[in-house]
Amino acid sequence: MQSMEKNVEKQMIIRTFEPNLDELKKTARQLAHMQDVSLNLYGQAGEVLIVVTARAFAQAAATELTESVAEQFELSLGAAVYGRGKGSLAYFTAGELIEHEANIAAADNATGALLAEEFGRTKRGPSVFDFGEGSYRDRRYLEKVRAAEERYADEDDLPQTAAARAVAAAKYGHADFGAAVLGVGSGEYVYIAVAHKGYVYLRRLRDGDTAGKSAALMSLELVRRLIKRLPVDNARMFKANSDFAWDEPLKKRAASPYLTPIIILAVLLAALVVACWYFFTHYSFGGDAGSGGALPVNSAAGVSTPAQPDQTPDAGDGAGTPGVSQSASLPDVSMSASTSDASVQDAPDAGNGAGGQNGGDTVRHPFG
Repeated sequence: MQSMEKNVEKQMIIRTFEPNLDELKKTARQLAHMQDVSLNLYGQAGEVLIVVTARAFAQAAATELTESVAEQFELSLGAAVYGRGKGSLAYFTAGELIEHEANIAAADNATGALLAEEFGRTKRGPSVFDFGEGSYRDRRYLEKVRAAEERYADEDDLPQTAAARAVAAAKYGHADFGAAVLGVGSGEYVYIAVAHKGYVYLRRLRDGDTAGKSAALMSLELVRRLIKRLPVDNARMFKANSDFAWDEPLKKRAASPYLTPIIILAVLLAALVVACWYFFTHYSFGGDAGSGGALPVNSAAGVSTPAQPDQTPDAGDGAGTPGVSQSASLPDVSMSASTSDASVQDAPDAGNGAGGQNGGDTVRHPFG
């Protein structure tokens, strides 16, 4: 009998940019004990690709293995993981820009060429980047950017110059993000600036053979993190068009973990106060209908008029007339104001000589 072999192979690529190498090595060592799973790492210009290969008896089992390994890397590396499978950083960044209906503009020809090289490799590129049409290939656009640079940046201050250009690119390019790269080929530092919503985010790296590629990818990574509201730990943040110093960046206050519960409690408390106010202004506790009880009283019929007491006949007027009780009185019945004039018939007076005629009748209230 021929033995079964694990001849089904499944491969997955986990794409990261500037991951924490210590965490990457630690996770790789933890997964090394897994049978039928192999890992390979490839890196270039800040990108690190993790290739996971799994072997199993069936396609479903192999897929499950690769998914499990990918989840472990995503959990340990966090925001550094930007996607799975095929597709460059420009592809995934363009996807985020399309989803949020946003775009990006380059400040000058050098920056535009770097971004055009990345976006030109994906069909999503033209949807978020104009490739110079109406921006860095337009003379009037470049003049506006240069004027903003002269106004907001000190001469020979590369960080301020890059920041001013990025802000001007977003403004005059009518874009959500503006990008500028300075210093490629200078042999010193290369500065990368991305402007977004009144702030500018700056990075720098040493010039080298792959500095242009790295600068373009850093710009795309900044855009991806900002649009997804991920932490931007490797960049320095400054106020747009401000006279800043490189060593004095702004610091965003970390969101308090208690902020959300406090907001929820405040909303619930406000709802409780409104409910209590409504209840106490429309209802009351205890009492009866005649003395302001639980039900509202109509103002037109809410006047209570006590019934007139029976007139007690004199002893000399036939006090001993049969059928009439001298101490009897009508019950205290509420009457409306409109009917208060209707007198209640009293017991017949013995002196009138009618005692024998009506003495056996019972006197009733009209609404008895």
